[in-house]
Amino acid sequence: MEKKQSLFNKIELNISSILLLVMLVLLSLQVIGRFIFKYSNSWSEELARYMFVWFVYLTASYAVYKQAHIKIDGTMNMFPEIIRKYIALIGDLIFIIYCIVLAYYSAKYTIAINLSGQVSLGLGIKMSYVYASIPVCHSLMAIRLIINIIQNRKTAKE
Repeated sequence: MEKKQSLFNKIELNISSILLLVMLVLLSLQVIGRFIFKYSNSWSEELARYMFVWFVYLTASYAVYKQAHIKIDGTMNMFPEIIRKYIALIGDLIFIIYCIVLAYYSAKYTIAINLSGQVSLGLGIKMSYVYASIPVCHSLMAIRLIINIIQNRKTAKE
């Protein structure tokens, strides 16, 4: 399981890093072109925006792996230590349900956008490629949460 998790991490990190690097280059060239050469284009800003959407959702999935999402630790400390793991498990299960529901409805919406043939103005790409980030990455988050629950149960038994 750990090797699959490691490969999963590398893929997410590499894609996220590439997206961030390309966004940085695109936006830097846009700023330089606008202020130095008085040249501007609409497609680079649009591409950077769509890449940012994918970047945010991919890194949110990686944050689930790192257990870096915002949690209310102060509230957890109010409960006896014996039941804290159960409360954390309930929180993870609620998060999984949220991810699955959001993935399902956003997938339906993405399919509808794809069937409508909607394209972006500057790039002319299908908007369904942009909207696909929501169901894909929320599915990844649900998978990450399930893996975390399984690994936490294994470490609790040891």
